Amino acid sequence: MAPAVDWSWGFGQGLWSNVLNPKAASVYLTLIPQSLTSGRPIAPQIATLAAVHVVIVLVWLLFWTSAVAAARLAIATPRFRRGMNRVAGVVLVCLGLRTATVK
Repeated sequence: MAPAVDWSWGFGQGLWSNVLNPKAASVYLTLIPQSLTSGRPIAPQIATLAAVHVVIVLVWLLFWTSAVAAARLAIATPRFRRGMNRVAGVVLVCLGLRTATVK
C-alpha cells in the first residue's frame, strides 16, 4: 500500500514557487492596471479580479489533477506497458533501419 501523501507540503511548495517567481509578479503588475477602471474604488476591482483568477486556476488545476490521476491508472496496467514496449521497439527498429540505409 502506498504511503499517505502530505498535501500541505505540496501546497506550500507550489505556493512559494509561485510567490517567488518573478515572471508571475510581472504578469500581475502588467495586467492588473489595464483591467482597472478609473473613478471607481480599486479594492473591490482587485478583489473581483483575484476571485476570478482563483476560480480559473482552481478549475485548471482540478482538470490537470484528474487527467494525471487517470493517466497514472492507465500507465500502471500491464497492457499499457506491453503496448508501450511494442511501440518503442518499432520506433527503435525504424531508426536503426534508417541509420543503416543513410549514405
